[in-house]
Amino acid sequence: MISPRNFVKLKGMNIFSTLFAAATTFFVGTVSLGASVVTEPVCVVKPKVILRKGPGLKFAATWTVPKYMPFLRLERKSGWARVQDFEGEIHWAPPSSLSRKINCAVIKSKTARLRQGPGLDQPIADLATVDRYMAFQKVDRDGEWIQVRDEYGARYWVNEKNVWLPVTRTSVQF
Repeated sequence: MISPRNFVKLKGMNIFSTLFAAATTFFVGTVSLGASVVTEPVCVVKPKVILRKGPGLKFAATWTVPKYMPFLRLERKSGWARVQDFEGEIHWAPPSSLSRKINCAVIKSKTARLRQGPGLDQPIADLATVDRYMAFQKVDRDGEWIQVRDEYGARYWVNEKNVWLPVTRTSVQF
């Protein structure tokens, strides 16, 4: 650590030397490697799932979500999964309602235009526009276009800027 006594010695150094000395002292003196934190993408695989404030039925409901709603699973506790939605909100879901085996997407923009193919030059799909929170299974990708399938099996293309696709996150805690 830089003590007041060591700081006096640093006063005569140029600014770059001072910053280097301070940073080196901080990192060498205080950093210790911790455990990795992993979040994994999961999708709702049941037609309707009630999310809760805590891990159990005694906790209040926070949101009822449709099939294919994507989340990041943060942890498991008491037979429940702690999940995070695309807005950063935390919920608890029964793990039997979630799967890592399929990829899902949710509309994050206010509305999104659906197309029959990948590109603005493609015709607009029968279901022309969808609202925020509409969930889909991700089927394919072509550049910045994502092919999605709804719970009835219909396929559409949507621009990636309109959807949230959860990805695995790994971080190291210091």
